[in-house]
Amino acid sequence: MENRKSPMELLKEFAPEFAKNQMDAKALLFENEKYQAVPKKYKLLAGIAAAAVLNSDTCVRMWVKQAKEAGVTNQEITEAIMVARYMKQAVVNDTVANTLALLSEDKI
Repeated sequence: MENRKSPMELLKEFAPEFAKNQMDAKALLFENEKYQAVPKKYKLLAGIAAAAVLNSDTCVRMWVKQAKEAGVTNQEITEAIMVARYMKQAVVNDTVANTLALLSEDKI
C-alpha cells in the first residue's frame, strides 16, 4: 500500500480548525468523565461497525487498531463487523420496501 497522508492529516493541513473540532469531540467522548456511561470498549466496537456500514476502510482499520490496543478481542471485533453487515442488509430491505410493494401490486 502506498504511503500517503491519512484523511485526518489532510484535514489538519487544509482545515485545521475542523480537525481540532473533530479531535475535541473524540476527547469529549473518550476522556470526559461526564460521558463514560458507555464503556470505551463498546464505543470502539460501535466505531468499527459504523465505519464498516459507511464504507470507510481507512476508518475501520483505525478503529480496529485502537480497539486492539484497548484489549478488544478478534472475536469481539468480528462480531461487531457482523452486526454492521446484518444492519446494512436490513437497511437495504427497508430501502426497497416501497418498490417491492409496487412490484407485488404489479404497478411497475
